[in-house]
Amino acid sequence: MSATAPTAVRREPEPLRPFKVGAGGLVLLGTGHLALAAVAAWGGSTPEQAASSAAMRSTSMTLLGLERSTLDVVHGMSSVMALFVISCALLALFAARHSPALVQRRTAFGWTLLATSVIGLAVSALFLPPPPIVVLTVTSCAFALSLRRATP
Repeated sequence: MSATAPTAVRREPEPLRPFKVGAGGLVLLGTGHLALAAVAAWGGSTPEQAASSAAMRSTSMTLLGLERSTLDVVHGMSSVMALFVISCALLALFAARHSPALVQRRTAFGWTLLATSVIGLAVSALFLPPPPIVVLTVTSCAFALSLRRATP
């Protein structure tokens, strides 16, 4: 009788898992932003916040013939951008599910999401509080790991 150790089958690292983490982080980022914006809109405000909102309400701009207060434009753009981030992340998850080769191979699909996440991280580091910086750090690392594990 011979005793031999079973050979372990070594699998290549899976690029889909970190990709899903990155895309899920973007969904979390957009959803968290909308939730915090809703809480801020319905919650009480400090005297400084009330004064800032009043000043933004008192100024307006006309865009393509539509007059809007500065506050409306800022809130509208913020909400639209959050919805856009959620939509793009969900589309990325659906695409990866239905065409995993987009993630399993190094394609422009993965590079675009990594670049977008890194640029978002840089902008967040300059202008935003810690939560989006943390989330975008995780998404950037996840997309980078996904690309590293993907086949060229």
